[in-house]
Amino acid sequence: MFARRFVLTTVGISVLLNSLGRQEEDWRRQLTQGTNARELPEEVRQKVEELCQKALTTLRQGNIEENRKLSAELNGLYGLYDNQLGQAKGDMHYLIATDTALGKMAAETIKEFLRGLHIPTDVYSPVRLSSAEPQDFSKGIKDLMHWCERHIPDYRKAGYRVIFNLTGAFKSLQGYLNIVGMFYADQIVYIFETGSLISIPRLPVRVNIEALREHRVELALMAHGHICTAVQVQDIPEGLLEIDEKGNALLSDWGAPIWNQARSQLLVDDLLSFPRLQYTDSFRRDFKQAGSAERVELQETLAKVAGLLESRNGDTMPLKGDGGLQYEVYTNKKEDGRPIGHFRVSQSRRISCIIEGGSLCLRHYGEHDAVNNNP
Repeated sequence: MFARRFVLTTVGISVLLNSLGRQEEDWRRQLTQGTNARELPEEVRQKVEELCQKALTTLRQGNIEENRKLSAELNGLYGLYDNQLGQAKGDMHYLIATDTALGKMAAETIKEFLRGLHIPTDVYSPVRLSSAEPQDFSKGIKDLMHWCERHIPDYRKAGYRVIFNLTGAFKSLQGYLNIVGMFYADQIVYIFETGSLISIPRLPVRVNIEALREHRVELALMAHGHICTAVQVQDIPEGLLEIDEKGNALLSDWGAPIWNQARSQLLVDDLLSFPRLQYTDSFRRDFKQAGSAERVELQETLAKVAGLLESRNGDTMPLKGDGGLQYEVYTNKKEDGRPIGHFRVSQSRRISCIIEGGSLCLRHYGEHDAVNNNP
């Protein structure tokens, strides 16, 4: 009995182009030129909607050979399931679309077809993912990597086999996901033009944890979007970094997945010294008493808080505006005349603190009620 499968499928616009007639070369040219557009002229949108309906009609007729010719993405899925898509009903499918009008419409068409077969399917479109500009592509890749980290580990823990179906989409995305798949996928599949399935098993990629240990603070800050200076990160392997002409440093496209693989081991042991954060003895005790997963989650939150404070010279306003942290000051709770505040680590856990000269002095960490009753 095969394990359930989590299948990530990259989506291009083949289902639209292949739905055009032989006499519609002008439309083919317009769609090809508009591949990266986020919005379409009304006339083009109407034509694409017609193509989506035409494609759905063809797909629902159930001719496997025709369906495989119509959609590169479905060609890969038919190959994966030996032409028996009914086997996919117990699996979970995600279609990765570009952040473009055509990409999203093509993905929605394929989703509608798969859902019509009672196959659980959703679409995810990473922000700004397209081949229009290198900056957009890089932003989209980072968004996709964060999405993979948020979703895939839980499916694997639940017993799913993770498969990347990279038959569709543009080649630069396929190239990146080949390497990303070495971190996240148990299997990567393609379809040859002959229709034969090629399968690449997961390779034993390992991250050298110890080489990153002394850079934990900077890596954690950058993982939450904080910009470091080139001087601060000068000893970090350059492949993990993206440094602009002004000397601003962030995690690179490859730095993000490597950090995601290493962070649980790098954040679990000792309480890190993040900028603009001070720790009371009571807070240090609370950290030591927390479980391993809690410690990692806690320190990721501290990195986020420290980065926001550092970027605004200690101003807590960004903490108040952050929907995850929701920093607030308690009513009528003070110490030596100074108001005591608190912010979220999760839905059920809080940290209490006091503002001290552009920094936060952290007092307690724990369950919501325990911290509120003794901040």
